Amino acid sequence: MSCIYCMVPGMGHCDIHATLERAGLSKTSQRVAVLTALVHAETPLSARDILERVSGEGRINRVTVYRILASFKAGGIIRELATDHGENFFEMACRHNPAHPHFYCRSCRSLACLPSAGNQERWIREYREADEAIETVAIHFTGLCRRCRSENAGHPVRRLRGPRGDRRVSP
Repeated sequence: MSCIYCMVPGMGHCDIHATLERAGLSKTSQRVAVLTALVHAETPLSARDILERVSGEGRINRVTVYRILASFKAGGIIRELATDHGENFFEMACRHNPAHPHFYCRSCRSLACLPSAGNQERWIREYREADEAIETVAIHFTGLCRRCRSENAGHPVRRLRGPRGDRRVSP
């Protein structure tokens, strides 16, 4: 996969301003803040995570974050990762972050990146050579993460809504 966005020389991530420019998007402070959060995230982020990270960057609300994410997705800047439980996460879609599998914990609702098995890039290349138009690649596993398994060892998992509407496990 080739990255159409400019990379920062010597760095492992895209140049934020060049990325917006190549996608045909203006460089508003809100877009820059959201893209900065995504570029520097170690794991995929939910819209709520992004809003929490950029709330100190001026006037930005939940609706604006969703609109910005939609424009980034349409511009090919990010990938949207849907879970089986209705929560979506977002990550950069570029050469240094190729499509890879993820693990979603159904208890703490975290999403973690997994190392690529190596086959998916070969599959994508083979389908492209066969003139197939691949638009998205999504491989994810759902279960209980190590922390939630150890916290609930011997106890049935019950899901409760936390104060922010997120799901929490009760022992």
